[in-house]
Order: sequence, then C-alpha cells, then structure tokens
Amino acid sequence: MSKLLEAAMRAAVVVQDEGGKRIEVRDVPRPQPGAGEVLVRVHAAGANRADLAMNVGHFKQAGAALAAPVAGLEFAGEVAELGAGVSGVKAGDRVMAMGQGAFAQYARIDHRLLIPVPTGFSWEEAASAPVAFMTMHDAVVTNGRLHHGESVLVQGVTSGVGIAAFQIAKAKGAGLVIGTSTSDAKLATLRGWGLDVGVNSLSDDVVRRVTESTGGRGADLVIDMIGGPVVNQNMQAAAVKGRIVDVGRLGGLKGEIDLDLHSLKRISFVGVTFRTRSLEEIQTVIRLMVDDIWPHVVAGRVKVPIDRSFPLEQAAGAYAHMRANAHLGKVVLTIA
Repeated sequence: MSKLLEAAMRAAVVVQDEGGKRIEVRDVPRPQPGAGEVLVRVHAAGANRADLAMNVGHFKQAGAALAAPVAGLEFAGEVAELGAGVSGVKAGDRVMAMGQGAFAQYARIDHRLLIPVPTGFSWEEAASAPVAFMTMHDAVVTNGRLHHGESVLVQGVTSGVGIAAFQIAKAKGAGLVIGTSTSDAKLATLRGWGLDVGVNSLSDDVVRRVTESTGGRGADLVIDMIGGPVVNQNMQAAAVKGRIVDVGRLGGLKGEIDLDLHSLKRISFVGVTFRTRSLEEIQTVIRLMVDDIWPHVVAGRVKVPIDRSFPLEQAAGAYAHMRANAHLGKVVLTIA
C-alpha cells in the first residue's frame, strides 16, 4: 500500500454546491494527533439532530482543525495513536467521546475528553451515549438543579437527548416526569420505559395536562428541546419559581416572550450549549456526569435505545431517516 493510501480514510463530508449542502462519503486525509491529542480508530458514530444542519466545527475545543469538513459529533472506538504529552491513555483502549469529525474511520481529540467504554457496551451503544448523557446531565442536574421529588416536563421527550433527560430525572429521584411528543405510539413506548405522563402536543393541551398532573402546581423543571414556539407554553406550565433550561431549538430559534408572566412566576431561564464552552468546561461536564450517573449507565438504568444502524457508506440514508422523524432513540453509523 502506498503512503498516500495509508494516509487516507473514508469519511462522510459536507459538500456545498448550487443545490445547497449535502453529505457525501469520500476519501480524505487521515488526521494526525497533535500535542495532547489521540487518534481514535472509529467503530461507530452517533447521529444527532444537530447534524441535519450540516455544520462542522461545533466543538472547536474538542480537537484540532479538520483536514476536511467531516460531519458527526460523537464516536466510539479504539485508541490508535498518541500525540506528544498524552498520559493516562494507551493504544487499544476502548473509548467514546463528544467531538467533531465523528463520521470517519479515524477521529482525533484531546485525550482529556475521552470516556472509557463501559464493560459490555457494544460500539453502537457507546457511540450513542456521549452527547445525550453529557448534554442532559448538564441540563437536568447542573443547570436544572433538580431536587428529589420535583416534577419535570421534557418538551420533545422522544428524541435521543429527550429520552436521556427523562431517564436521568427518574434516576435522580424526580417525583413525576411528563414528556411531550407528536407521536402517540412513541409516547406509549416511553411510558413502558418509565415515563409517568405522555402528552401529544398536537392533539392535547400541554399546559392543562401538566397543571392537572402536578395538582395545580406546575412543573418545577422544564427541559426544552423545541424552542421558539413553546417559550410561553413552558412558562405557563412551570411552577412559581420554576426553572426552564433551553437545550434545543428544533421548532424555531425565535419566539415572543411574555415578560410579565416570566416575572410573575419568578422563573429562572437558562440557555445551554457546547459551542461556546472551553475544553476545561467540557472536562468538567464529563467529570460531573461520570461521577454522578455512571453507575446508572453501567447498570442499564439510564440508556439511549438504538433505533437503527447504517454503514458509513449509507450516511445519506441515515440523514434521510432522521429528517423523516420516524425514529425513536439514536441513529448510528457503523464504520468498518
């Protein structure tokens, strides 16, 4: 094999032309680990709704600049090479991470952001975990300040991160967890997994159902993946002195806010994202998450189900499956 071929890898890259952005699998240069980085031989990568925007470089602190616009935000695999100054990691270690350039045979990342793969986890299970668990532990526990016995409303509960949110809330002792979706079938499945109340946001009155379910109090904590269209609904459904954590904006980036209602209920409204976090901040998220909920993850009490796996060469099909919104749980790419 020539040196050129040895330095190449298969990857799903974002291509932009007259018709807009599209995903295409092609040969690209294989990255090399810099100081403090490792190169991971990727075996599986988790797909997320954020990938549908086809923006790359979400986590600029999570790895060096990419040689090509490779998509994907989380992966699992084996450590293949170590950069200068790396400690506590060795070649062959099974690891997973949230980081850029996941949809490729190799990905590089700062070694401090690696999470060991739990014993018994498949590559697909490991690849689906970092984004959901890191995002939702940070939202529910760190920023949401959930206390034992409190009620939680998860707007958009049937997404991968939404499923993680309700399971983390239950594991941390929430008294009641309510979730919204536009699918009765998906809500029925989640009720079988422990969701207390499922509300179809198209056919039912979310505020009324939350109010009734909480004995008129409202939700102590609202975890929102929808955004603009439900900003006021979240406040109407929240308890006095409730907390709302803005995680996603699947329904829109902007919405009119009833400032009087916000003040009347003395609501705390917190926005979260990883796009502006430093490497040290991401390290803290990982440490807090692992220290707190990892026993639940290892025992399978907190998990994100795999809806469907696609080989890397069918990355475009994975994107189409996500756009159709027919999945429940994570869509995963397997990489040979």
